Amino acid sequence: MKKLHVILLALFFSQISIAQDTKSSKKSLVPDWKTLTDDYMTWYTYTYTTISLSQEFIGLDVDSVTIDKPTFLKNLLAGNVFAFKIMSIEGKDVYKLFPLTSKDEGIKAVVKEFASSEMRNYKREGTEMPAFSFTDINGINYDNSSTKGKLIVLKCWFIGCVACVEEFPELNKLVSNYKGNDSILFISLAIDKKDQLVKFLKTRKFKYAVVPEMKYFMNSQLNITHYPTHLLIDKTGKILKFVNRIEDLIPSLEKASK
Repeated sequence: MKKLHVILLALFFSQISIAQDTKSSKKSLVPDWKTLTDDYMTWYTYTYTTISLSQEFIGLDVDSVTIDKPTFLKNLLAGNVFAFKIMSIEGKDVYKLFPLTSKDEGIKAVVKEFASSEMRNYKREGTEMPAFSFTDINGINYDNSSTKGKLIVLKCWFIGCVACVEEFPELNKLVSNYKGNDSILFISLAIDKKDQLVKFLKTRKFKYAVVPEMKYFMNSQLNITHYPTHLLIDKTGKILKFVNRIEDLIPSLEKASK
């Protein structure tokens, strides 16, 4: 383990050196962790586009000691550190914690919010999918027994959720990528009533099966707090991934479907 720490540190400082040597006349192509949190929008844009706490990653604490994901998230929950990507190793990102010295309380609040949301999601992974019986708008039923032996990609959404609707094209592409694979089911749970969904979907193409009036189930059984939320349920009925962005679920789907 100590050897890994040394390697990671060497690579990290090597990366900094390279970044400094390859500067343009104005600024480096690599974000500067020392000044990243000086501006809220700069930090937020970087974090949203670069840091994916839902993925499998290598975590380092402020002393560059390797820590597991739950410990990494607990440190973020304290609100006095932030995550920064220092490199990738064999396709796995390496995130290091740095002290959060910014006076902007907004950054501290969002760091804690992101960590809290991911901790809730992470704790659901590996648990059993609650008992269910879904009937979609076409009258097709899905329950624990009939879906056993299949992977389920489950989306939680509602018509008024802009982000939920904006990702339809990406989700449709995902369904098309697995066309002909009968071992994978793409199902969505919506808050809205059947007639509202039928009318809405006449103008919005969506290839998932759509189940109406699922607000109670999503709130009481799945404890959904953010929309959209995506779940990957394995062939035995266990939740493999519980995420808010579909791109964070796709690697697990690819692995599980092989």
